[in-house]
Amino acid sequence: MEEKVSFWKKYFTVKNIALNGIIAGLYVALTIACGPLSYEFMQFRFSELFNLFVFFNPTTTVGLTLGCLLSNLASTVGPWDILLGTATTFFACILMIFYSKLTKNLFTTGFIPVIANAAVVPFTIYLSCMGTTDAFVLEPAIFFTMFGWVALGEFVCIVGVGYPIFMALSKTNPSFYRLIGATRNMDFKW
Repeated sequence: MEEKVSFWKKYFTVKNIALNGIIAGLYVALTIACGPLSYEFMQFRFSELFNLFVFFNPTTTVGLTLGCLLSNLASTVGPWDILLGTATTFFACILMIFYSKLTKNLFTTGFIPVIANAAVVPFTIYLSCMGTTDAFVLEPAIFFTMFGWVALGEFVCIVGVGYPIFMALSKTNPSFYRLIGATRNMDFKW
């Protein structure tokens, strides 16, 4: 009879824990290194390209969420970014896991965090400005302008930069899947 392995022992091995720690560290380092580009409503958070790891290894959600949380501690947007920004990353990863199971399309999966962040970041900035001299009314025109800028930044970082990097690594480096602990979608579609 085969021994039943628990969820934790199966998915959170020493290698996976180390991988998540590395991803969290890289996320924080790249976010802080890019400084002001990583925060505010016109943001190019290049560390967001790491979201594509979830397509191949769902357990990297832990490292991405932790990296986002730690990065948002340095955010100029304040406590709302720590709470809502981190939650957005977590839920985007969960949606990516389910969506990538259905499509096996890395390109379209990359749009999930783009849309999620574009929808939440304007609201986060609005909440953080309430009661300050920077306060504004979040009218539809302002919201959709901010939505567009955040979407553009996320698109550039995830789809424009991240997608080609992941494509190149997965197609030219046979050890890439082993390095990232890939458990699925190695036969993904463009």
